[in-house]
Amino acid sequence: MAFSQRDIEPILVYSDTSNFEFTGEWQYLSTDIYLFNGENFGNLINELDFSKTKPSKRALRRKGLEEERLEYLLITANLKNVKFFGGNDITYPLYNFQISKDKESKYQTFVSDNIESIRIIDNLPLYSASNFIDAEIKVRAITNNDRDQMLSLVASQLKNISKILNPSEALLSIIGEFGNFIEANTRKKEYRFSSTIRLFEQKNFDTRIHSIKVYALSTANSKTAEIDPQSLSNYLDTLNHSTVNKLTLKKLISHTEYPLVVVVNYKSLYDMVEVTGDEVNFANIEKRKFKIESDFRAGLINADTYRQEKDYISFLTVFANLKSNLEVYSLSYKTGNTDALSSSLFRMLQYYRQLIKTFDEIKYKYKGNTTYLNVFKKEYESILGYASLYLDDDHNLKQLKNLVKTLIELEANPKVEQTLLESVISSLRFSDMFKTDMMIQSQEGQLISNHLKRLEEQYYQSVFENDIKRLSSIDPQTDITSLKQRIRNTPCGVCRSRGFDAIKEYELLFSEHLRKRELSKVDSLSKILKPWLFDQIQLIHLIKSNFTVLFPTSNNSDGCAYLQELVAAAERDVINIKDFLNIDISEKDISIIKNLFDKLQALKGKVDESLTSICKLKPTLCSSSVENDTVKVEQADIAK
Repeated sequence: MAFSQRDIEPILVYSDTSNFEFTGEWQYLSTDIYLFNGENFGNLINELDFSKTKPSKRALRRKGLEEERLEYLLITANLKNVKFFGGNDITYPLYNFQISKDKESKYQTFVSDNIESIRIIDNLPLYSASNFIDAEIKVRAITNNDRDQMLSLVASQLKNISKILNPSEALLSIIGEFGNFIEANTRKKEYRFSSTIRLFEQKNFDTRIHSIKVYALSTANSKTAEIDPQSLSNYLDTLNHSTVNKLTLKKLISHTEYPLVVVVNYKSLYDMVEVTGDEVNFANIEKRKFKIESDFRAGLINADTYRQEKDYISFLTVFANLKSNLEVYSLSYKTGNTDALSSSLFRMLQYYRQLIKTFDEIKYKYKGNTTYLNVFKKEYESILGYASLYLDDDHNLKQLKNLVKTLIELEANPKVEQTLLESVISSLRFSDMFKTDMMIQSQEGQLISNHLKRLEEQYYQSVFENDIKRLSSIDPQTDITSLKQRIRNTPCGVCRSRGFDAIKEYELLFSEHLRKRELSKVDSLSKILKPWLFDQIQLIHLIKSNFTVLFPTSNNSDGCAYLQELVAAAERDVINIKDFLNIDISEKDISIIKNLFDKLQALKGKVDESLTSICKLKPTLCSSSVENDTVKVEQADIAK
């Protein structure tokens, strides 16, 4: 009897796919197989009408065979063109049930009803298969004379596996499963497949049902199996169903007459290893790099995911450098090391700018790539969020972050609205914290300097130029306090430099104006003093002449001495005034001019005071006509 004559045909009675949009990042496939109505295999086997084809005992003895009887019901699954298996077909047993005869000599099977499902593959990379794997189901009734067919099945599959140069652990597990199959067959035990081809051990995959296929097991003598497809289709179209179990399928299918094999395919989303900002360091980056390389070589991730992981690792490396310099900055800040502080701030500027620009390049590179949009993008944004958070720790770091943001915006669009100019310049001016050689020798420093030169010139022309130019023509006495305050407070370096230069020139003009005004005051005073000097010299001469008359040389009284001191002081001050008036102060500093004016006024006052005192104390000294008798009387009085 030929082996193929005993095949029980699996008839596809239902096939549908979920309407969920599985984009490129859903790149792993899992397949579960369910067996329903196994208790009805006996009816199915008896439909084969095996007894009608049974040869005579004489024919069996002539061929050296035992009387043929059915012993096993073997159900296998064949996976075709799976690249992960080296392109070879892989067929492995799912179930092997014993067949026996009842009292009425009818065939019967004993099938366990506690088998939930068999997961034949778990998270197989889809790039190694088609969009999904269609397992070809075969059901065979095996006789006692066909046992070698079972061994032949095992042998052919072992040979296929042996052709794979670098078999994975998943493939090696299938070899063990064939051993389990032979052992169960030898001991005449029920067998079911139990070694899932599991490629990933992590359990955090986001998994959804992709498709369901229902096969009715039948023979040529079977009735047509019918199921209601609507319930299953409605279930598939409900997007919140990510998994299904045997009980749910049984209710949905609602068919009990013939055994059914249900194949449920799942797709899983690639779930990258998430990291927090605090976890990013060079050691962990190396571990991640090693894992990605290993997974790619093992065929566990596809080329697109590998490229994106490599790009993400490069991004994390930039972030790690930013963190490293942040630590240097914090230490320098605590110790007061200004040189190290400036250097670390500048390097943070470079790495933070590189981090943002790298993300912009990645967005452009993977524009429209669903794996990037649904898996990687949020991880990039998370790391950028940590970077932004770290740069909020103090005033310097906040200004650094604002400088980088401003610089990147200017690179994208160099034009700045007039209302934003001062704010943009203020952000760029944080670069004054950096050493000059760093600014000159780096690309970032040159960019900042070029933007400042252009924007400050624009700001100067629109805000300060007219007011500063007006300083050369306005009245020197004009109050420019407000303009000084504006120039002092502006972040615009060019505006401050040109403004202070103009104010300096203005103040020189104003100083000259004040100097000339003081000169004018001295000239006016000089015109007053010249005739006054003549009068005072005359008066002093008169006083001295009268003194010789009124006070003989033999008179040494205290009153006489006091009057002589007053006369001498007045005469000395008059001489000083005369000398001061002869000094040329036309080119002298304003302070000298003011000092001279003050001295002249003071000396004039002292002369007036001295001479007035003399005239009050002794009016006759200031008289131009003194009678001889009066003089004699006064001399007599003084002598007494």
